[in-house]
Amino acid sequence: MAQRRAVLFIDAENVPSRAAATLIEEATKHGLLLDRRIYGDFSNSSLKPWLDAAALHALTSRQTVAGANGKNGADIAMVIDAMDELHSGQVDVFCLATADSDFTQLAMRIRRAGKIAVGMACSKASSRFQTAFDVFRTIGAVKPDPSPAPVKITEKTVAIQAPDVRRALKSELLQRIFVEAPPLDGPWVALPDLMKTLNACQPNFDLKSYGHNQLCKLLAFSGAELADKNRKARLKAQPLKKVVDNG
Repeated sequence: MAQRRAVLFIDAENVPSRAAATLIEEATKHGLLLDRRIYGDFSNSSLKPWLDAAALHALTSRQTVAGANGKNGADIAMVIDAMDELHSGQVDVFCLATADSDFTQLAMRIRRAGKIAVGMACSKASSRFQTAFDVFRTIGAVKPDPSPAPVKITEKTVAIQAPDVRRALKSELLQRIFVEAPPLDGPWVALPDLMKTLNACQPNFDLKSYGHNQLCKLLAFSGAELADKNRKARLKAQPLKKVVDNG
């Protein structure tokens, strides 16, 4: 038995360009694809993606413009081409990609001529329109890509994705809180007392604004020394500067 010969006519004003590959794949299931055409007014910016799809998938674009009173030139051109192919007798299967019920009579005319009408749509089509075809496929593979799964934000993620926004306490403020906080053991001061002193010295103090989630981390970043499992801190001893006597 000879292989059926098919054509694919796409209503570009009714079908998204991202469906091109899927439509072609479906059409080739019904016969040898002799021609694949897209119809629309491609001067319209909303249809520009179809021109890229045409180059990628070897589609023939049929430029049309709206007729009088807004009549759709693309629909008319598509019907004319389908009827030309029907009368040529060279095509066995007509694949029409559209959800526009205006093509109902065309599908029925193709079937009356003893040819096969295959309908394809990416959006919901009326049941009456679907039954006008021998085969009707709703292409679900061209739905927008699902949103990526939310990424769990952790300190490690932030460290990788965002620039380092950590900052230290100013040296004057750091020294002040160690002077004004009650001593715990010599130069050592308990962290809770340091926090109380910080809030007293700087009423609007916000730990997160410094890029840290713990006081011990802020103090270490600012140059303080920590001990007793980060429960107390002290100022690091400043190295002695060597003084050269040139006298």
